[in-house]
Amino acid sequence: MKQKDNLEYHAVLNFIVEYNRTHKRQLHFIRQCKPRMPDALCRLNKKEIGIEVAHTYGTGEEAAMRLGNRDMKDFPDKVHRERRCTPLDVRALGSLNEILAKKATRTYDFIPTWLLVRNAFVLWSLTDYRKHKEEILIPDGHPFEQIWFFIDAPSVGRQGIMRLH
Repeated sequence: MKQKDNLEYHAVLNFIVEYNRTHKRQLHFIRQCKPRMPDALCRLNKKEIGIEVAHTYGTGEEAAMRLGNRDMKDFPDKVHRERRCTPLDVRALGSLNEILAKKATRTYDFIPTWLLVRNAFVLWSLTDYRKHKEEILIPDGHPFEQIWFFIDAPSVGRQGIMRLH
């Protein structure tokens, strides 16, 4: 399984566990899909739902390092200084809003589709995002019935979901 497919698969499975823990209606995984379909198909009360998955990392450099594609030494000192001097809220919310804007332009061959954004920026918790919820920009005209934000880092005591739309 490709890294991207593996990340999407585990994001959906972990989201389902948290969703089912906090909701009466139970969500079930059916299968992964290929583009123009959402990343996964699930079932909620006999109704199929597509789930499109995205990950937020803070910055492109942090994503590359977190995914193991690049090492810190691969980036010039200037990049590290700029990253360290950028406030955490700017990095976290900027990355999230960029993903939401990008995904809003897509179309899918399945309705309804939910968007699941999995937080991989470990420096910010769900509490931090909740405090700044008014700064999370949901674009008009997006194709999603629901938009969910998900943190699954139980090893550092951070786990939970938040519905954005």
